[in-house]
Amino acid sequence: MPRHDDAAVTGERWFDYAAAHPHSNMEIGGAAVIAGPVPSTDELRAVIEMARAAHPPLRDRARPPGANARGPAAPADHLEECALPAHGGEVALHTAIDRVCARPLTDVTWGITVLHGHRDNEFVLLLRAHHGLLDGMSLIGVMLAALGEPGLPRRRTPPKPAPSWTPRRVRALLRAAADIALPAHAVRLGPAGVPAPTGPPQRRWAHTPLARMKAIARASGTSVNDVYLAALAGALRPWLPDAAKDTVNVLVPLDTRRRHTSNEVGNFHRGVRVVLPCRLPTAAERLAATHLATANIRTGRLDPDADVLLETLPTRWHGRAIARLLRPQRTTLVATRVPGPARPLELHGRNIHTLLPLMFLPAGHHLSICLAEYAGTAHLAVVADPSLPAIDELPTRWLAELGALESTPTQRGPTTASADTPDAVVNP
Repeated sequence: MPRHDDAAVTGERWFDYAAAHPHSNMEIGGAAVIAGPVPSTDELRAVIEMARAAHPPLRDRARPPGANARGPAAPADHLEECALPAHGGEVALHTAIDRVCARPLTDVTWGITVLHGHRDNEFVLLLRAHHGLLDGMSLIGVMLAALGEPGLPRRRTPPKPAPSWTPRRVRALLRAAADIALPAHAVRLGPAGVPAPTGPPQRRWAHTPLARMKAIARASGTSVNDVYLAALAGALRPWLPDAAKDTVNVLVPLDTRRRHTSNEVGNFHRGVRVVLPCRLPTAAERLAATHLATANIRTGRLDPDADVLLETLPTRWHGRAIARLLRPQRTTLVATRVPGPARPLELHGRNIHTLLPLMFLPAGHHLSICLAEYAGTAHLAVVADPSLPAIDELPTRWLAELGALESTPTQRGPTTASADTPDAVVNP
């Protein structure tokens, strides 16, 4: 088993952050909607054992901050069952997801909740894990391992060179230190003077064919990530303060795996701040400006000095650095994207037809967004503080922005979205 030193250091930042903000839930995950009868307890425990074998830290119990692990957990400690109101449909399912996610894991750092009863011949496996233990790509990798599937393709990134204090690296350190130390003025969402959290977060989802987003990206000479963020920039416009001069700063997690860590699980990412052009008047202008704004993501992926600040700071200060980066005055929201399996998966012969992502909400924030891809479908997940008004409208507005991008003059040819996979907004 390869070593996980880099992942452990990155993950410790999030454990420290969570310890400093006990009222914020740092769990990420996914809800796998599966056709067929509920598996037996033995079948589910076998899935858990395969996941634990894929990543040894998954065997450990949760530990207090600064303490050692309290020994291994039993497979049964990671599993719980929840029967839903009979034939309650999506309303009962999404209400239950909110209710389960409002109870953070305490004795273990990851777990599976079986939800069933809401619809005949269908159940849901709700997988949650502390963000310090896994990032989104690792979560997908653990799920593939638990299902006996091959891992995601290896990334073709060069190995990271050993750091040396060149003038370029010194300049990068000074820029990073100034960026995190100087005052920042990010747009704050939510009612004025109402600090979050005001209650358990609310979750909403929408989905659209991934081919549709790829067609927009091809026609405009941009990327799927640009299309996602540009549509988000337009969708957020109704929630912006009317006279605010501050910028909408979005923290975009960037996967930092290299060739030697491409198949490892753990937490391998850093945050890159992107200014969303929400106030530009048209969808086409917002997409063009987003493409320019995300240039630092494309170039930073291979920059050996991108993490110089955290590589220089003592590890015990990393949690404080993350906390400062995520302050609502500095970052408006987190918006992540997780590529997933391109084909449908199965659990003991049962078809997994939907995989809904679960996103965490940083301390003091009113909104976080995740776009996850599964079997040709892009799923948008919204998690919001209850004080954010009209949250049901955000997924609908995001889909409408995709429609506006399709109708711009830069589009060449018809969209590839098919009639049997329409857009959908999923609200309780």
